[in-house]
Amino acid sequence: MSAPAAAPAPAAVPEEFPHKAFIGNLSFKTTKDELNDFFAQVVDVKEANVMAIGTRSLGYGFVTFGDEASLQKAIAERNGKELGGRVINVEVARPITEETLAARKEKTAARRRQARNRKPRGDKANGAARVDAAEEAEDERPQQQQQGRGGDAGAEESASPRQGKRRPRRFPKKDGKSEGGEQTAAAATAEPSAAAKKDLRKPSETVAFVGNLPFSTTDEELSKLFADFTISSAHVVFNQRSKRPKGFGFVTFASPADHSKAIAEFTANPLVASGRELFIKAALSETPVASEPESSSA
Repeated sequence: MSAPAAAPAPAAVPEEFPHKAFIGNLSFKTTKDELNDFFAQVVDVKEANVMAIGTRSLGYGFVTFGDEASLQKAIAERNGKELGGRVINVEVARPITEETLAARKEKTAARRRQARNRKPRGDKANGAARVDAAEEAEDERPQQQQQGRGGDAGAEESASPRQGKRRPRRFPKKDGKSEGGEQTAAAATAEPSAAAKKDLRKPSETVAFVGNLPFSTTDEELSKLFADFTISSAHVVFNQRSKRPKGFGFVTFASPADHSKAIAEFTANPLVASGRELFIKAALSETPVASEPESSSA
């Protein structure tokens, strides 16, 4: 009996290139080939990918280079440039931490548990069937309960109002008015919507909104941008779920004078951070503006 043939040696797995750049603000129409060609014009590209769910682009991607020098050159020459009609931002890609992965897994598990415990909702047809069944039960009640105490049909004329025909209920419309046009009490006393509350907010006198920040900006770096002014705090806003920066932040000044001066100065001469032009404006305060009283009709 001949000896079994030796198993073939496994194919060599190519080493993953660690020099990777994150490309943000991509057009949803940009393909990975277009992304590859865009960077291949300046440096040697090993791999380019556009992140997507199915065939729908997520608006960002990654490009891998052969060495650190190529990575830095690509960031220097392509950050802030236009691709596909949009100004992209190019940064060093950072690995996802174990804490972030654990948080995502826990979030997915919580959604699955919630979906399993969720009770199915009945449709309108089921609701109508329940109403019909209630009406049929009302019609099948004993005859003596529908007539007067005497038990004859003539007693129906002296029956209580409850045994007469029911008045149709008048449901309020979406605009808060009943079918007759009167405004309902619920609509008159209802709280204003979120959009209405937002319109009532006024600009803050000490807090400024700073937009178009690079995603790598920290609180300390944001504070240094306003070193010429007296500020109380500066913080970058992060997404509570993904723990990723949103690209904007807030700066609190020590006085309204510094607040106004900084906005005026950086509006005329915008700040630039990592190749991105920042914009600054007064943040909206949570204190609503007092609305003017309506003039009474004569």
